Amino acid sequence: MRILSLLFLFFSLNLFAQQEISETEIAQFQGKMIAKANELKTLQANFIQTKKMEMITDETVSRGKLYYQNSEKLKWEYTEPQDYVIFLISDELHINDAGDKSVRNIASSKLFGKIAKLITGTISGKLLQDNENFNFSYFKENDKIIAVIIPKDKHLKQIFSEIQMQFNAESLVEKVSLIEESGDATVIEFSEIQWNKEIPPSVFQP
Repeated sequence: MRILSLLFLFFSLNLFAQQEISETEIAQFQGKMIAKANELKTLQANFIQTKKMEMITDETVSRGKLYYQNSEKLKWEYTEPQDYVIFLISDELHINDAGDKSVRNIASSKLFGKIAKLITGTISGKLLQDNENFNFSYFKENDKIIAVIIPKDKHLKQIFSEIQMQFNAESLVEKVSLIEESGDATVIEFSEIQWNKEIPPSVFQP
Protein backbone atom coordinates (compact mmCIF):
# COMPACT_ATOMS: atom_id res chain seq x y z
CA MET A 1 0.00 0.00 0.00
CA ARG A 2 3.04 2.30 0.14
CA ILE A 3 2.67 2.93 -3.60
CA LEU A 4 -0.87 4.22 -3.04
CA SER A 5 0.42 6.53 -0.32
CA LEU A 6 2.65 8.10 -2.96
CA LEU A 7 0.11 8.17 -5.75
CA PHE A 8 -2.85 9.55 -3.89
CA LEU A 9 -2.04 12.79 -2.12
CA PHE A 10 -4.82 14.80 -0.43
CA PHE A 11 -5.60 16.60 2.80
CA SER A 12 -8.84 18.59 3.20
CA LEU A 13 -8.03 22.29 3.56
CA ASN A 14 -10.24 24.87 5.27
CA LEU A 15 -12.31 26.18 2.37
CA PHE A 16 -13.82 28.89 4.52
CA ALA A 17 -10.42 30.62 4.62
CA GLN A 18 -10.13 30.51 0.84
CA GLN A 19 -11.36 33.07 -1.67
CA GLU A 20 -12.29 32.14 -5.21
CA ILE A 21 -10.23 34.11 -7.72
CA SER A 22 -11.40 35.90 -10.87
CA GLU A 23 -11.13 34.60 -14.43
CA THR A 24 -8.43 37.20 -15.08
CA GLU A 25 -6.40 35.98 -12.09
CA ILE A 26 -6.86 32.37 -13.20
CA ALA A 27 -5.58 33.19 -16.69
CA GLN A 28 -2.57 35.02 -15.24
CA PHE A 29 -1.77 32.12 -12.91
CA GLN A 30 -2.15 29.52 -15.66
CA GLY A 31 0.15 31.55 -17.89
CA LYS A 32 2.80 31.61 -15.15
CA MET A 33 2.40 27.88 -14.56
CA ILE A 34 2.75 26.99 -18.24
CA ALA A 35 5.91 29.09 -18.48
CA LYS A 36 7.24 27.58 -15.25
CA ALA A 37 6.49 24.02 -16.36
CA ASN A 38 8.22 24.61 -19.69
CA GLU A 39 11.31 25.92 -17.89
CA LEU A 40 11.49 22.98 -15.49
CA LYS A 41 14.32 20.54 -16.19
CA THR A 42 15.03 19.15 -12.73
CA LEU A 43 13.61 19.48 -9.25
CA GLN A 44 14.82 18.28 -5.87
CA ALA A 45 13.06 18.63 -2.54
CA ASN A 46 12.64 17.15 0.91
CA PHE A 47 9.15 16.01 1.87
CA ILE A 48 7.04 15.10 4.87
CA GLN A 49 4.09 12.81 4.18
CA THR A 50 1.21 12.48 6.62
CA LYS A 51 -1.36 9.72 6.17
CA LYS A 52 -4.72 9.90 7.93
CA MET A 53 -7.01 6.89 7.99
CA GLU A 54 -10.76 7.48 8.24
CA MET A 55 -11.25 4.92 11.02
CA ILE A 56 -7.96 5.45 12.89
CA THR A 57 -7.06 8.49 15.00
CA ASP A 58 -3.27 8.12 14.77
CA GLU A 59 -1.39 9.65 11.84
CA THR A 60 1.42 7.94 9.94
CA VAL A 61 4.30 10.29 9.16
CA SER A 62 7.07 9.53 6.65
CA ARG A 63 10.01 11.62 5.47
CA GLY A 64 12.23 11.52 2.45
CA LYS A 65 13.64 13.10 -0.69
CA LEU A 66 12.20 13.73 -4.16
CA TYR A 67 14.18 13.90 -7.42
CA TYR A 68 12.55 14.80 -10.76
CA GLN A 69 14.05 15.16 -14.25
CA ASN A 70 12.31 16.05 -17.52
CA SER A 71 9.07 14.11 -16.82
CA GLU A 72 10.91 10.89 -17.76
CA LYS A 73 12.60 10.27 -14.42
CA LEU A 74 11.23 10.46 -10.89
CA LYS A 75 12.74 9.12 -7.70
CA TRP A 76 10.66 9.13 -4.52
CA GLU A 77 12.90 8.06 -1.64
CA TYR A 78 11.55 7.37 1.84
CA THR A 79 14.20 7.57 4.56
CA GLU A 80 11.98 7.51 7.67
CA PRO A 81 10.59 5.44 9.29
CA GLN A 82 12.20 2.92 6.90
CA ASP A 83 14.05 2.82 3.58
CA TYR A 84 11.76 2.50 0.58
CA VAL A 85 12.42 3.89 -2.91
CA ILE A 86 10.12 4.26 -5.92
CA PHE A 87 11.48 5.08 -9.39
CA LEU A 88 9.44 6.10 -12.41
CA ILE A 89 11.79 5.85 -15.38
CA SER A 90 10.21 6.19 -18.83
CA ASP A 91 7.67 3.33 -18.98
CA GLU A 92 8.93 1.40 -15.97
CA LEU A 93 8.09 1.48 -12.27
CA HIS A 94 10.95 0.25 -10.06
CA ILE A 95 10.58 -0.43 -6.34
CA ASN A 96 13.40 -1.00 -3.86
CA ASP A 97 12.02 -2.12 -0.51
CA ALA A 98 15.10 -2.25 1.72
CA GLY A 99 17.01 -4.22 -0.94
CA ASP A 100 14.06 -6.24 -2.25
CA LYS A 101 13.70 -4.98 -5.85
CA SER A 102 10.86 -5.31 -8.36
CA VAL A 103 9.90 -3.71 -11.68
CA ARG A 104 6.64 -3.20 -13.57
CA ASN A 105 5.97 -2.04 -17.13
CA ILE A 106 3.66 0.98 -16.91
CA ALA A 107 2.87 0.92 -20.63
CA SER A 108 1.10 -2.43 -20.22
CA SER A 109 -1.54 -0.84 -17.97
CA LYS A 110 -3.57 2.14 -19.21
CA LEU A 111 -4.61 3.06 -15.67
CA PHE A 112 -1.06 2.80 -14.34
CA GLY A 113 0.07 5.05 -17.18
CA LYS A 114 -2.51 7.67 -16.21
CA ILE A 115 -1.42 7.49 -12.58
CA ALA A 116 2.23 7.89 -13.59
CA LYS A 117 1.27 10.93 -15.68
CA LEU A 118 -0.64 12.25 -12.67
CA ILE A 119 2.41 11.96 -10.43
CA THR A 120 4.83 13.69 -12.78
CA GLY A 121 2.21 16.30 -13.70
CA THR A 122 1.65 17.07 -10.05
CA ILE A 123 5.36 17.62 -9.45
CA SER A 124 5.90 19.77 -12.55
CA GLY A 125 2.57 21.59 -12.50
CA LYS A 126 1.66 20.28 -15.97
CA LEU A 127 -1.34 18.50 -14.47
CA LEU A 128 -3.14 21.87 -14.62
CA GLN A 129 -3.06 21.64 -18.44
CA ASP A 130 -4.85 18.26 -18.55
CA ASN A 131 -8.40 19.44 -19.24
CA GLU A 132 -9.23 16.11 -20.87
CA ASN A 133 -9.04 14.17 -17.60
CA PHE A 134 -9.73 16.80 -14.92
CA ASN A 135 -11.91 19.78 -13.97
CA PHE A 136 -10.23 22.69 -12.18
CA SER A 137 -11.17 25.51 -9.83
CA TYR A 138 -8.85 27.99 -8.14
CA PHE A 139 -8.76 29.74 -4.78
CA LYS A 140 -6.51 32.18 -2.97
CA GLU A 141 -5.42 31.85 0.65
CA ASN A 142 -3.18 34.73 1.73
CA ASP A 143 -0.34 34.66 -0.84
CA LYS A 144 -1.00 31.03 -1.82
CA ILE A 145 -2.91 29.79 -4.87
CA ILE A 146 -4.80 26.52 -4.40
CA ALA A 147 -5.93 24.47 -7.38
CA VAL A 148 -8.82 22.08 -6.68
CA ILE A 149 -8.78 19.23 -9.19
CA ILE A 150 -11.66 16.80 -9.84
CA PRO A 151 -11.03 13.74 -12.04
CA LYS A 152 -13.26 13.07 -15.06
CA ASP A 153 -11.81 9.64 -15.85
CA LYS A 154 -14.07 6.91 -14.43
CA HIS A 155 -11.12 4.74 -13.39
CA LEU A 156 -9.35 7.58 -11.59
CA LYS A 157 -12.65 8.49 -9.89
CA GLN A 158 -12.73 5.02 -8.35
CA ILE A 159 -9.41 5.73 -6.67
CA PHE A 160 -9.74 9.30 -5.42
CA SER A 161 -12.31 12.07 -5.36
CA GLU A 162 -10.27 15.26 -5.33
CA ILE A 163 -6.74 16.66 -5.46
CA GLN A 164 -5.50 19.99 -4.15
CA MET A 165 -2.23 21.59 -5.20
CA GLN A 166 -0.92 24.55 -3.22
CA PHE A 167 1.50 26.98 -4.89
CA ASN A 168 3.68 29.60 -3.21
CA ALA A 169 4.32 33.15 -4.42
CA GLU A 170 6.99 31.84 -6.85
CA SER A 171 4.40 29.49 -8.43
CA LEU A 172 6.21 26.43 -7.05
CA VAL A 173 4.23 23.47 -5.75
CA GLU A 174 4.75 23.29 -1.99
CA LYS A 175 1.90 20.99 -0.99
CA VAL A 176 0.02 18.26 -2.86
CA SER A 177 -2.98 16.65 -1.24
CA LEU A 178 -5.52 13.98 -2.11
CA ILE A 179 -8.51 12.26 -0.54
CA GLU A 180 -9.50 8.76 -1.52
CA GLU A 181 -13.11 7.67 -1.94
CA SER A 182 -12.75 5.73 1.31
CA GLY A 183 -12.16 9.00 3.18
CA ASP A 184 -8.49 8.23 3.85
CA ALA A 185 -6.35 11.33 3.36
CA THR A 186 -2.69 12.03 2.70
CA VAL A 187 -0.81 15.30 2.57
CA ILE A 188 2.75 15.81 1.34
CA GLU A 189 4.58 19.04 2.07
CA PHE A 190 7.77 19.97 0.23
CA SER A 191 10.70 21.98 1.60
CA GLU A 192 14.18 23.04 0.49
CA ILE A 193 13.03 22.99 -3.14
CA GLN A 194 15.90 23.22 -5.64
CA TRP A 195 14.93 24.23 -9.18
CA ASN A 196 16.96 23.17 -12.24
CA LYS A 197 20.00 22.04 -10.25
CA GLU A 198 21.98 19.26 -11.92
CA ILE A 199 21.23 15.77 -10.61
CA PRO A 200 23.94 13.08 -10.96
CA PRO A 201 22.84 10.17 -13.22
CA SER A 202 23.59 7.74 -10.38
CA VAL A 203 20.59 9.12 -8.45
CA PHE A 204 18.23 7.46 -10.95
CA GLN A 205 19.86 4.03 -10.86
CA PRO A 206 17.21 1.59 -9.50
